[in-house]
Amino acid sequence: MTETLGSILRNACERYGDRTALVGRDGSRTYRELLERGSRLANALAGLGLKPGDHVAALLEDTVTAFETYIGCALGGFPIVHVNDRLVSREVDYILDNSDARALVHTDGRTPIVDGLETKDSLAHVVTIGTNCAQGAHAYEDLLAKASGHVPIVERRPEDLAILGYTSGTTGFPKGAMVSNRAVVGCIKLIPFAYRLPMYGRCAFTGTLSFVSGIWGVILPHLYLGGTVNFLFPYTIESWVNHMIENRSTFTYAPTPLVMGFVQEATKRPEVLDHLQTVLHSASAISPAQSKALTDLIGDRYVEVWGMTETVGPLTGTTRADWRGGHLADDIYATVGRPLATASVRVVDRNGNDLPTGETGELVTRCDTMFSGYYKNPEKTAEVLRDGEYFTGDLGRLDTGGYVYVTDRAKDMIISGGMNIYPAEVENALLQVDGVSEVAVVGTADERWGETVVAVVVRKDETLTEAAVIDGAKSLLASYKKPTRVMFVEALPRNAGMKVQKHILREQLGL
Repeated sequence: MTETLGSILRNACERYGDRTALVGRDGSRTYRELLERGSRLANALAGLGLKPGDHVAALLEDTVTAFETYIGCALGGFPIVHVNDRLVSREVDYILDNSDARALVHTDGRTPIVDGLETKDSLAHVVTIGTNCAQGAHAYEDLLAKASGHVPIVERRPEDLAILGYTSGTTGFPKGAMVSNRAVVGCIKLIPFAYRLPMYGRCAFTGTLSFVSGIWGVILPHLYLGGTVNFLFPYTIESWVNHMIENRSTFTYAPTPLVMGFVQEATKRPEVLDHLQTVLHSASAISPAQSKALTDLIGDRYVEVWGMTETVGPLTGTTRADWRGGHLADDIYATVGRPLATASVRVVDRNGNDLPTGETGELVTRCDTMFSGYYKNPEKTAEVLRDGEYFTGDLGRLDTGGYVYVTDRAKDMIISGGMNIYPAEVENALLQVDGVSEVAVVGTADERWGETVVAVVVRKDETLTEAAVIDGAKSLLASYKKPTRVMFVEALPRNAGMKVQKHILREQLGL
């Protein structure tokens, strides 16, 4: 039988049975319970008229029950449309409309967002997890209670869509990255090798379900191996370390803003390292000094990788030998490692020609876990996918040892606390704030978050204040996208084509 996301999860649940799979603030689930409840959800959705291949959107907070949505949709053959639960109604509306979602499953902490959706009436069904149901929604537990627990067997093909993950675009409109069964299954099987995960491991999950990469890059691989995933969010550095000591965690993810705090706490409590086999860092950039401080403490437990939504799995990674002095890197603390067995990386100039070792250009990759393109967006797909290669938009270089260095981003993307923020999307929203005439958004270095958003505004009159701009953004943007600083200028520097010259703006403002 063809291997799909549904089949790989069904097999895991059947194999590991009564082992604990997930633990969170709303309780725990064994593999057997995940299979039963996931099957009930799949059968309930089918009973509502959904057919395999119909898209189901998921707006989920960080609970064990919420994650059952992924199990149920995979078993039922319903491609899941991942919606970041931090988005506001207008942002969710766009994704629901663009994705052709037929149904929406959400947790009740997001009921006010769902009730404010303009697109809700176009959905065939809305399902609420929790007691505070959205208007006209089905109650999740009622649906499950009435549905069969028989495990559905649904035939899906390797290239059929499994997950539609939205990544904001430089035009201001999010793009739906189509992730096939081939890609997500390949990622699930790659991660244990890249992250050095043990069978039956114990994951201290510091991420959230807001990030689709945390689902296919951490949770699903642990389930594939019979592991136990503990959802820690919300947490503090102290409670995070407490948990890992008490639960003998074998894996955790260290977000950039918490790296130095973790180093300080783990230095005081070294017993946290007794069972840890891997401490992963990725996403927002970490400084060489932070990388050295972390590796001085944890040694070869450290794994640094580089990848993106479009490549699904990581492209590069460091190895144990890299931290034991066996590397040939120019600067091991600045690199994201070497290409993994499933990927190749080259560096090209603006014309797509290969650049010599050591020269900086755009990083281009070919990998086994590549996405299938952007949903209903062939133009954007053609821009980045050329002859099977993905043009990442990241700038970087390769050294003589084959190590990859990501030095900048060609697309102006801001990464704050691991969250991808696209300036054009923020600019489009801020232009709706009363008193804003023109705006340009740039990222500036931030010690805690890696980068933070700065809005440079031309105002209509002098009465507009920084606080008013930031406050006006609250209903228009997810909180992590809002500017933390606003600067006012008389005019934005533009070239002959009237494009804002952000490099000049940075120089003028000392950013």
